[in-house]
Amino acid sequence: MDKVSDTLIFRYNEDQSISSLDPAFIKSQAEIWIAAQIYNGLVDLDSALKPIPMLAKSWEISENGLVYKFHLKKGVRFFIQNPEVNLQDRWVTAADVAYSFGRLVDKATASPGAWVFSDKISQKAGEKPFYAEDDSTFILTMSKPFPAILALLATSYCYIVPKELVEKDPVAFGRNPSGTGPFFVKYWEEDVKMVLLKNPVYFEKENGKQLPYLQAVNVDFIKNKQTAFMRFVAGEYDFFNGIEGSFKDELLSPKATLKPKYRNKFKLLVRPFLNTEYLGFYLDTLKKGKKNVLQNLHLRKALSFSINREQIVKYFRNGAGEPGVFGFVPPILQKDGKVPGYNFNIEKAKEELKLAGFPGGKDCPVFNLTTTADYLDLAVLIKKGWANIGITVNIDVQTGGMLRQMRNKGELQIYRGSWIADYASAENYMTCFYSKNFSPNGPNYTHYKNSSFDMQYEKIAFSTQLNESQNAALEADSLLMSAAPIVVLYYDASIRLIQNNVHRLSNDAINRLLLKRVSKTADKRK
Repeated sequence: MDKVSDTLIFRYNEDQSISSLDPAFIKSQAEIWIAAQIYNGLVDLDSALKPIPMLAKSWEISENGLVYKFHLKKGVRFFIQNPEVNLQDRWVTAADVAYSFGRLVDKATASPGAWVFSDKISQKAGEKPFYAEDDSTFILTMSKPFPAILALLATSYCYIVPKELVEKDPVAFGRNPSGTGPFFVKYWEEDVKMVLLKNPVYFEKENGKQLPYLQAVNVDFIKNKQTAFMRFVAGEYDFFNGIEGSFKDELLSPKATLKPKYRNKFKLLVRPFLNTEYLGFYLDTLKKGKKNVLQNLHLRKALSFSINREQIVKYFRNGAGEPGVFGFVPPILQKDGKVPGYNFNIEKAKEELKLAGFPGGKDCPVFNLTTTADYLDLAVLIKKGWANIGITVNIDVQTGGMLRQMRNKGELQIYRGSWIADYASAENYMTCFYSKNFSPNGPNYTHYKNSSFDMQYEKIAFSTQLNESQNAALEADSLLMSAAPIVVLYYDASIRLIQNNVHRLSNDAINRLLLKRVSKTADKRK
């Protein structure tokens, strides 16, 4: 590493631990970012998050939307550096695709990504859902149309792996991964450092030159974000993701721009992010026969009208984001019309509270709002808003893991949540309210149930007609907003700080880290 020019090394810090780099078990952003440098899928996404070829050069879809035939590119190799395996770098075949997808749904694998295929692929006797017709032709057979499957194939769970290495030692593979991506893991000291080096046999080229342009990626694992940020400011890291509350006011104006003293030191990249921040209300029957007052629609509407979302974005996010005054689906996906939500309106809030049977908050029970420590300031703003209409709330601070555990069991009255899309589709958001997805077996944590909503959701998910799917998405989101099982707070934005000598490090609505086209020039400060 010392012999490589600094302009050929990309450095950043990751404050989360990496437990595995096996695609079947990758789930955190930290793991997804690194895995994206090591592997490829059949399909990738362009900057607008539309499916484009990757390991597959092309595909055809049957008229009934059930059969996908993929034609693989030739000349793509796994980079295998495991000295204990007597293998040369070898070509990727359709059998590798069938194996990679098959192990994802194999119960013995116990992959958290099994949902990608488990309820969508063909279960007919004698019919293989994953079939290698020959070395370069792979066939995927679905049980029902699901147009979003191509976007799902671009997720990290669907990266292609070499069968012989995984089967030799599945646990060891997560520590010593081999893929087809632009980089490979050269060194990994857990919670200290990881070094990726350029894959010398990577198949992609740009203007006749082999990608990637960088020779190495250095990832540190410093847990203290303040320390990592100071190292970025000192020029030791090439980019910094997100801005913590402790220093966002120092850096950002109320309009999400860099303050004058920092404008010539580094670049700021703010992009809409497919993440809806919200409050969830648990609507099901409470244990021990207690009455669930949150089943009162007028009360839920009163709570929603009394929150000043513009104030939240301004003070909590320094203008990075958009107030949640529309539906649950982020505006970036609402291209065919925005679904009306709830604006800040104290008078309407008071009217709804009166209709709920609690005029001025009289006789209304005290609520618990559960959040994590990093959203405590947000919870305080919400508490003040509810106090304005006479509603009292206690703030319950839990760790992220405990909040999720209690939420999944239906033990929380009101909780702060966020839904980050796995892929760019309204279906991915509406699935959170489909009645068949009740937690703990699915993401419907509120236990909202509405047959009309379910009908519209199924049109979104399974219709092969684009217009029908788009109209159903608007109708489903409208039904959701009318029922108010949640309070949409804001639609998030991703924030990246980038050194001035780093080029072509962009961002998109799912906050991917794409390094194969990134380059660096000499840092003039050094």
